[in-house]
Amino acid sequence: MLIIGELINCTRKRIAGAVEKKDVGYIQKVAQDQIASGADILDVNAGIAGMEVELLPWLVETIQAVTDVQLCIDSADGEAIAAALPVCKKKPMINSITDEAKIVDIILPLVVENKTQVIALCTSDEVSGETADDRLQIASSLVGKLTDAGVPPEDIYVDPCVYPISTNVNSGIEFLHALEQMKDCCEGVHTVCGLSNISFGLPTRKILNQVFMIMAMVKGLDAALLDPRDKRMMADIIAAEALLGQDDFCMNYIQAYRKGILNLED
Repeated sequence: MLIIGELINCTRKRIAGAVEKKDVGYIQKVAQDQIASGADILDVNAGIAGMEVELLPWLVETIQAVTDVQLCIDSADGEAIAAALPVCKKKPMINSITDEAKIVDIILPLVVENKTQVIALCTSDEVSGETADDRLQIASSLVGKLTDAGVPPEDIYVDPCVYPISTNVNSGIEFLHALEQMKDCCEGVHTVCGLSNISFGLPTRKILNQVFMIMAMVKGLDAALLDPRDKRMMADIIAAEALLGQDDFCMNYIQAYRKGILNLED
């Protein structure tokens, strides 16, 4: 399971304040804490109105001063992404592209020209995306546009889009149905999701997130944006990988036990 640390995102008030003030120490600590907790990639979002073109490259450079981990450049602003990509030391991921014409026009050239990985969200101008069939239709269209432009399937991470069960009780089931069929629909691509959307508006959200993560892994999820500091979540993922045959000789599980990662009493 590829873990994308979600915390450096300006939709979070404390992060937005630190980015606006260019608080290097705080941003670097959040980056290092996520990596120490098991993040493989860090999502990087500097979405402050009118400042993103300046702040996104600064944020990338600030994080890279303390780690060489891969970064996921999270923006809908093509100018900001274009400013940030040249300062990325490792092959970046762009979060995200959709099947909306204006977004394709902005993001697709950046993906192709910079040979990045990309998260492809199952949203569209023409299809609602509510049902599993809707999501598969959008995914097929969007992946087709990406591959026709020369993007290798292995660089594409399709996100069937998690919607809150608080607004539609069938949202989780429809996501899981789409996820299960995604590899047949779009051969060679990976799957990803922003996991915590499932519990939006409900109490004790971590419980729902943790259980839904395991359900998604069973259906073939390859990567997730989440908070890697959630010890129960990370332990559940390690255990699920062993149970799903994704951990040869359970070595990762054993190493996690020896490191104390599975000790949830702390």
